[in-house]
Amino acid sequence: MDALQLANTAFAVDMFKKLCEKDKTANIIFSPLCTSTSLALAYKATKGDTAEQMKQVLHLQDVKDVSFGFQTITSDVSKLSSFFALKMVKRLFVDKSLNPTTDFVNSTKRPFPSELELVEFKEKTEETREKINKSLSELTDGKMENVLKEDSVSDQTQILLVNAAYFVTNWMKKFPEAEIKECPFKVNKTETKPVQMMNLEATFCLGYVKDLNVAILELPCLNKHISMLILLPKEIEDETTGLEKLEKALTPETLLQWTNPSMMANTKVNVFLPKFSVEGDYDLKPLLESLGMTNIFNESTSDFSEMCETKGVVVSKIIHKVSLEVNEQGGDSREVPGYRILQHKDEFKADHPFIFLFRHNKTRNMILSGRFCSP
Repeated sequence: MDALQLANTAFAVDMFKKLCEKDKTANIIFSPLCTSTSLALAYKATKGDTAEQMKQVLHLQDVKDVSFGFQTITSDVSKLSSFFALKMVKRLFVDKSLNPTTDFVNSTKRPFPSELELVEFKEKTEETREKINKSLSELTDGKMENVLKEDSVSDQTQILLVNAAYFVTNWMKKFPEAEIKECPFKVNKTETKPVQMMNLEATFCLGYVKDLNVAILELPCLNKHISMLILLPKEIEDETTGLEKLEKALTPETLLQWTNPSMMANTKVNVFLPKFSVEGDYDLKPLLESLGMTNIFNESTSDFSEMCETKGVVVSKIIHKVSLEVNEQGGDSREVPGYRILQHKDEFKADHPFIFLFRHNKTRNMILSGRFCSP
């Protein structure tokens, strides 16, 4: 397993747990890969303690060549947009007045193509904001409008990080439209809300974490480039979402262990999964500070001397906006006739809160991750 995949998984789990802490019952969606990639670009600009802190929080201690590692992942993942409605925008906007060195700018071009942009926050604040919004809207096919709100930049903004991602599922086996029915979704022990429940009987990889009473299902998207992994407790046992025990037990190690193909078996499964959409909009600065990445936001400690000579340069904000749509669309879902009668089948009924992640199977990186608690 490669060091960068381990690093990105560890950082993804850290982020997920922090977002869960912030709100015990909210739906969560974020893009670990977008965040890691744009922070890796910012890391390239730092030196000294600032670089050391970023390295620790991003778990990059054992990664030999960070830039090359991300270059490989980015080029693999960018090929997916020809199969899927998948867009991942990662931008580091740097104010021109900081005069980044030509060497630095050139060194980012291959590993982080078009991710570094020099702009004029200082001289043309509002014009720059509108320009960035227009370009983010175009890059996400109009899905992400007005990402930078009016107060999100000022003439003091030096470095702004923006991630925007959206994904619409396209399954290897589509869920038959005729089988979609309104069903109750248990939000907690006592409350339900209606959802459009999809249903498909087919062979999928299924695993169990016995001591937690959690089932894990892998639903492959078209061509198996991406898989959705769903972690579903058998029932709601706590007073909130039923996910507390699972969230507590989740670590980079347990996640890799539970979702390891050797822990899962091809099983005939009757799958029930709600159609749902989730959106996330976060300023990641407080989250990263709570993980120990503080120097890049503090002018008395920050060190961006790998990029420019200006002292006291800080990242003003890290905006993270993600949307996910899970629907029935996909390839042909016919199974072998007569197969049905012979086999015992398991039921996987996601009619209560679950944790999910979308994994890029070639590089084993998490494109999206989150939890669905309430329609």
